[in-house]
Amino acid sequence: MRKLKTFASVMLVFAFIFVTACSGSETPNNDPANKKNAETPKNDAAAPENTPEPKEPEEPKVDLGGREIRILLDDAEQRGLGGPVEGTKYGDMRMERQKEVEKKYNVKIVYEPLAYGQVNEKLIASGLAGEPVADIVAIDKYFAIPLINQGLLREVDDLFDFNDEKWPQGIKNFGAWNGKMYGFTDSVNAGSGIYYNKTLFKREGLPDPHQLVSEDKWNWDTFLDILKKATKDTDGDGNIDQWGIANHAPIIARIIMYANNGALVENRDGKWVFTGDEPNAVEAMRFLYDLVNTYKVMMPNKNGNFEDWVDSQTAFHTGKAAMVTGELWEAGGRKEMTDEFGFVYFPKGPKATEYANSLENFSVYFMPANVKQPEIVAQIWDELVLWDETRNIRKEFNEHNLQGAEDVEAALTISNWVNPVPWAGVGDIGGNLSPAIWNFVRNGSTPESEMEKIKQPIQKSLDDILNKAKP
Repeated sequence: MRKLKTFASVMLVFAFIFVTACSGSETPNNDPANKKNAETPKNDAAAPENTPEPKEPEEPKVDLGGREIRILLDDAEQRGLGGPVEGTKYGDMRMERQKEVEKKYNVKIVYEPLAYGQVNEKLIASGLAGEPVADIVAIDKYFAIPLINQGLLREVDDLFDFNDEKWPQGIKNFGAWNGKMYGFTDSVNAGSGIYYNKTLFKREGLPDPHQLVSEDKWNWDTFLDILKKATKDTDGDGNIDQWGIANHAPIIARIIMYANNGALVENRDGKWVFTGDEPNAVEAMRFLYDLVNTYKVMMPNKNGNFEDWVDSQTAFHTGKAAMVTGELWEAGGRKEMTDEFGFVYFPKGPKATEYANSLENFSVYFMPANVKQPEIVAQIWDELVLWDETRNIRKEFNEHNLQGAEDVEAALTISNWVNPVPWAGVGDIGGNLSPAIWNFVRNGSTPESEMEKIKQPIQKSLDDILNKAKP
């Protein structure tokens, strides 16, 4: 019995020592809440009730002291660029955002529209004077190329992340020059296609082009069939007074060429080369020749100059032509028509698998090279944009100018395929191309001989300007 009592007493002492060791230490070694490498995850430990949530680091405040942020617009408002217009849903939203940005940075945002070509002139003058003409400018890309080569516009790769999905489709193509980004925009609302007289189409029993698009039958065959049926002598005097299409020949020449997967010039292995004499391009020019001279469905260009464009617009607006090519911004000027009109892509040529959208006039934003605090200016521009609403803003713009839901959808879609031609405004390329087109449209020459004739002069312009551009 004594041995048992003695044994029990010893065990009691050990138990006391063990409990004391486990509970009396100031820094327990086996408490998961105090072990860095505990098996139990940290977030399983109960957090103290009054622990404040960690605060996001505050963005440093920028006070520009009332600085005026000037954005010059080279006739760009009609192409969907420019400042907010109050009185519309998204115009009001943009104006509210502008006020917020102005307050945040203590700046005044000023949009200043100028006549076509004036921004270009001011940029050159400001470069000579050493003072920025504005913080941001909206100009045609073909105006920008020589300015870039003169060092008057800065790269913007370091100011924006163009890998972000918020940017418009194709921006790395149309915003770049010689592998560097210069142009930027929040949305693209630019397209060249066909305006057609819906009233005339219904009267003549012609198929609607949108229906042909939905059936994948909007091609040069169905296009030509419509042109033939629409071209008529309506008063019986022996003269055609209703044409299938009216057009300025050099404009439709460009559109037809790219609609057949052709091109006047291309960049191959880093060098710009003339490609207007290659099969796809020549086939397109032959089709244009036939529209005028063989099928006689296109209203003749009587002047051989820009007056032919004016005549084509008059013919379409007065119901004397079923179709005319045009860009989206031109829709605003068609509201004077009494007939209903529509807008659709230019039909695909036999060598094309997709619809094309080639443009000469394509305006985006650029930043002058001598702008002060370009990083802050870029940040301000970025914050002015309603990125989540860019498609809706484009839709509102086109709904204001176009008349049908299918026309608006075509306008929204075609902008994703924008392809600004790189030769517009470069040297004397246009000065060589236009006479060549008129020579085979009006003067009895052939597309093949005219393309061969202009090959060397155009290549010289490419070599003198584009192929000598700064890397």
